[in-house]
Amino acid sequence: MTSPRVSVCVLTYNHERYIRDCLMTVVAQANDVPLEILVGDDQSSDLTQDIVRGMVAQFPEVIRYFRHEKRLGAGGNYQFLIRQVRGEYIAYLDGDDYWLPGKLAAQVSVLDDSPECVAAYTNAICVNDAGQMLGVFNNPLAERFDLEALLHRGNFLNHSSVLYRAGMADSICQWEPDFIDYRIHLLLAQHGQLAYLRAPYVGYRVNTTGSMLADQHDRVKELYWSALCETLTPTIDKGVRVAAMADFLSGAFLRAFQTGRLNFLIHWWRVVTREYKCNKIQLAFLVAMIAIRRQSLSLLGKYSGSIAGLPFRIFHRR
Repeated sequence: MTSPRVSVCVLTYNHERYIRDCLMTVVAQANDVPLEILVGDDQSSDLTQDIVRGMVAQFPEVIRYFRHEKRLGAGGNYQFLIRQVRGEYIAYLDGDDYWLPGKLAAQVSVLDDSPECVAAYTNAICVNDAGQMLGVFNNPLAERFDLEALLHRGNFLNHSSVLYRAGMADSICQWEPDFIDYRIHLLLAQHGQLAYLRAPYVGYRVNTTGSMLADQHDRVKELYWSALCETLTPTIDKGVRVAAMADFLSGAFLRAFQTGRLNFLIHWWRVVTREYKCNKIQLAFLVAMIAIRRQSLSLLGKYSGSIAGLPFRIFHRR
């Protein structure tokens, strides 16, 4: 077997409806780039196991299947897989998402030619559970990002699109297994530039059953804040720290507005202002401006698409 350049880590749990299509889109990438596929099954109780084992029999030189004896959670499952990788680069893919042709070839080319970049991301098309297109993940973005941009803009990158240098895996494996993708993006940005391909190379299913963002929003917010606190060290410019806090609180504001949970915003306002001393009036003004801008852009994208009869929604406009 040719030594893989890319190790693709696929996380799955009860994905019987999606996992075959998901894996087939990765297998197709092997025509462009030598790869291995590592599937971590976190104790699925449906037919996921049977489907994946059938695909292992079909592609024994490409797919490696690991069914855990006990539930590890998404973070623990991911850490397990990246400890097994043999490739020069690591890619991530949720078992209910899929890739479009040419994805890995385009990203490997960028990273091969750009030693200053530690990772490469792409845009994605957003689909519903039935696979119908709803819009795109990002609006047009710059082709390079740094840590400051991620702190200013928040978590706007699609995790199923990431490809990064395998040397970063050791740092991720040292974490407690309860973390979100934004923490990985921030870690990568601390070690180099992040490349971004504007073409949509990923099919991202929005809010499918079992999605942590859909089912555990409060916990996601806690992990998001933890990732920020780890990154916002005294070496980070004060203006950048304030911008990051304002971005975080704007998300809490919009969530509170959408759910009618004023206490949610009050809680996070107290947490943030207690942890980071700053001008509260200035912070409140920035929070309001960011929230208004995001809500306005979200509504503009949603309704302009509806008027035109097109799936034009932009899910993470930054």
